[in-house]
Amino acid sequence: MKIVIALITAFVIVIGCAGPVLQVKQVEPRPVIEEVTSAGSSLKGELSPEGTITVLKALQLALQSNPQLTVFSLEIRAREAAALQESFLPNPELAVEVENFAGGGALAGFKASETTISLGQLIELAGKRARRTQAAALQAELAGWDFESKRLEVYAQVVKNFYDVLAIQKLVKLNKEILTLTEEFKDQISLRVTSGRTSPAELSRAEVEVANARIALEQSQRRLQAARQRLAATWGATTAAFDSVTGNFENVSALPAFEALQNALQKNPEWLRWDTETRLKQAQLALAKALRIPDPTITAGYRRFNDLGQQAFVAGFSIPLNIFNRNQGGIKEAALRAKQTAFQETFSRLQLQTELSTMYQNISAVQQSIFALKNEIIPKARQAFETISRGYQLGKFNFLEVLDARRSLFSARQAYLQNLADYHQLRAEIERLTGKSLESFKIER
Repeated sequence: MKIVIALITAFVIVIGCAGPVLQVKQVEPRPVIEEVTSAGSSLKGELSPEGTITVLKALQLALQSNPQLTVFSLEIRAREAAALQESFLPNPELAVEVENFAGGGALAGFKASETTISLGQLIELAGKRARRTQAAALQAELAGWDFESKRLEVYAQVVKNFYDVLAIQKLVKLNKEILTLTEEFKDQISLRVTSGRTSPAELSRAEVEVANARIALEQSQRRLQAARQRLAATWGATTAAFDSVTGNFENVSALPAFEALQNALQKNPEWLRWDTETRLKQAQLALAKALRIPDPTITAGYRRFNDLGQQAFVAGFSIPLNIFNRNQGGIKEAALRAKQTAFQETFSRLQLQTELSTMYQNISAVQQSIFALKNEIIPKARQAFETISRGYQLGKFNFLEVLDARRSLFSARQAYLQNLADYHQLRAEIERLTGKSLESFKIER
């Protein structure tokens, strides 16, 4: 009996060693992410940076500690574990059967009984296990592409939140300047009213302007606090411990050629994942077709005849008869899923191209606005304000003309800040789509 068990065990081991080797393709990180993670030292899980932070530090914090990235990273590991599970052979079955016992006459007790001990093994044909393992490995590869897409999303979100904080910081500073000038102007009017050169009504108007300026400052300060909290949330912090952010807010560089951006778009994870998705659907279709082939079960064992005191080998073979169910529906569904994926790929890539084109047009328009505001509108508005302010002191202009000139100047400066914020928002989205910083395009040229 020991010899029989040893032979059967060896048979099962040989079958088990014939399985496919599991290989899950690793997805390469995007260059823009490599630039961030390779710069500087590890932050060792720091979630409460203090003082003034840069965009690089914010990115490092988020890419190391963002909760969403942790979820996607664990999804990769879970799918790799699922692929490993699919690569295993079906377990053999141990069967023990006792016949012809506890009967009447010669069959009383166990004297005439027959005892059979056997092992059964399901033999999967048509490469089912290999195809199932391949499909599971491709699922893990898709999880890798999803992780890279999420990392680029986090990158863009951090950059946008960072420059949102920086823009509102500058808006707070501008509103403080407006409040200071408004209060000084009100004091000048108060002196003119006291001396009888100006109507008290102008003092009331000036006081209203001061109140409005103070409200605008308080509102911008509350917006700043909310923006700081949104930035801190990208690296999983519940409170914003840092005091401020710093960066070159007015750095507006020339855009690379649109064709260069289009070429880089084709390396976006959302673009590349469709190659893996297509291979997955093809693997699932091949698996569905393989399921048409029935899998036999082979059994081998040992039988003991108690009445004769003899023993013998037993062997068996069974196979399902695929008469009614030949996986017709599964094959049709897999074929339709493969066809559906082709249309989804076309639509998804078209969306990415349209999004990039829209972003490029928008950022070009914003750049023109920035240059016009900086080089033409703001200098002229400042000159007009200064001229009218001096003329008001000499009695050449009235109070309303001074207010109008001041509003024009500060409205232009606020528009300049907003356009700069829009520029950095759009730039972050373009870098998310291309997976590369805009400076890297200049280096390549």
